Amino acid sequence: MSVVSTRNLELFSRKFGKMLGSGIPLLKALELLQREEGDAPLGAIIGQICSRVREGYTFSSCLSLFSGVFTEVFVAMVKAAENQGRLDQGMVEIADSLAEGTLEAGQGGGEINEAAGAAEDANLQVIKLVNRVISDAVKEKLARVVFKPERDHVKLNVARQNSLEARENFDHPTYDRIIARIKLMSALDISETRLPQDGRVLVKVENELIDIRVQLVPTVFGEQILLFFSRPDEVAPPVSAVFPDEAQRKQIVSLLQNLNRGLVIFAGPHGSGKTTSRDTAVSILNDGTRVIFEVGRIYKAIDGIGCIQVRPHIGMTMPAAIRAAVRAEAHVIVVEEINDEETALECFKAANDGILVLTQMHARNTSEVFRQLLNLKVPPFQLYDGIGTVVFQMLVRNVCPDCRRELEFTAKDFARLSLADFKPGRYSDSKGCASCRNSGYRGMHPFYEITVPNKNLKEAIIKGDSNQITLALEALHGTSLEAKIRAWVEEGQTSPAEAARIRTILIAQP
Repeated sequence: MSVVSTRNLELFSRKFGKMLGSGIPLLKALELLQREEGDAPLGAIIGQICSRVREGYTFSSCLSLFSGVFTEVFVAMVKAAENQGRLDQGMVEIADSLAEGTLEAGQGGGEINEAAGAAEDANLQVIKLVNRVISDAVKEKLARVVFKPERDHVKLNVARQNSLEARENFDHPTYDRIIARIKLMSALDISETRLPQDGRVLVKVENELIDIRVQLVPTVFGEQILLFFSRPDEVAPPVSAVFPDEAQRKQIVSLLQNLNRGLVIFAGPHGSGKTTSRDTAVSILNDGTRVIFEVGRIYKAIDGIGCIQVRPHIGMTMPAAIRAAVRAEAHVIVVEEINDEETALECFKAANDGILVLTQMHARNTSEVFRQLLNLKVPPFQLYDGIGTVVFQMLVRNVCPDCRRELEFTAKDFARLSLADFKPGRYSDSKGCASCRNSGYRGMHPFYEITVPNKNLKEAIIKGDSNQITLALEALHGTSLEAKIRAWVEEGQTSPAEAARIRTILIAQP
């Protein structure tokens, strides 16, 4: 006879499924159920399952170790639900089947089946591989890791100071298991390969808490994985470090302190530091005189700021969370990002209702911010009335001081770099060394373009004409961001090659 009755297995399955459905993480749910069972046979088995899950095994593979309790049919049903990203529903359905008598518990004991465990060796190797990639990225303080599938293999690239560096290659069968592992870690749908997916996972590496944003993008040769790393426990840098230019720092602080309503957008390409700038702006406002709510997928609670977690699976979408913050009479709402029509419209509705909204957008220049907002169906009159400030930013890599050298650049050299407007002469360059990991660059300097709409820009906005908006922005700024970066090159702080890279980004069209 089994040491675990069918009734006990039914109750376990039902409770476990409902816990998962309410948003409780898998391991936490198992720990709670183990505590409830205590010294009972099922409690001991759940305890062993918990240990294996902590090691990185999937839930279904852990069940297969106890074939005397969980039959092949039971495990197969769990695995199918797991692969479909609906384990919560699947466990409840299994409980119903046990109650109806259409599914039975095993007839043996609760001893571990070592043969079943041996079948998981390949999975364990992949788990160790993924853990190593994450651990190395954290130790090197990398911002991004990219798995890029190609025809014959998959490349692992890491982003260092906004440039990609090749690391190693994988075959496609190994990469398939890597994808499955990362999807499980970030609670994404394993069976979905046709649509983009976004997830998040918190990990601890050497007692350091790391927030990893997971992005999967379908490509011709398979799903591309992007891992973005941040540190929730990291101490925020001082305002002077984020905004080193004193005049711009005073302008931003003054704008934030005097704006009572409207939308403040921090924009830039990937890796431009816009999240850091937005969070610094929030710290300036968080002086105890305002009701502030942060909306999004939040892993770091800050004193003085209410956090509203976005959980689409229970109906708490980004627009719903923004509306909840408005109803709570917020003075300031911090929105994770504007990347869809509904979120954009709710942000502008809140801004036009008298709330200061801080958010960020992915863009390659300031004009693109306005173009995107119009494409997201924000009515021109709402954009006209609701936009407060756009802060576009770039991070420019500085040449490594240890391997810096001066080279003569001719007109032909600048033409090759698409920098024909640069004057021939001697400029800084670098050959790469151990201190900069042979990249030639060490450290980055932020450059900002702060847009406070004037009369001409507002007239272009109300017309909803992207071309007129671009012309109005050019007239408003006078000294362009490119001109500031060119001066940085002339001062010897960065190289012409870096200026060329930045220009490629700034002039790129969607």
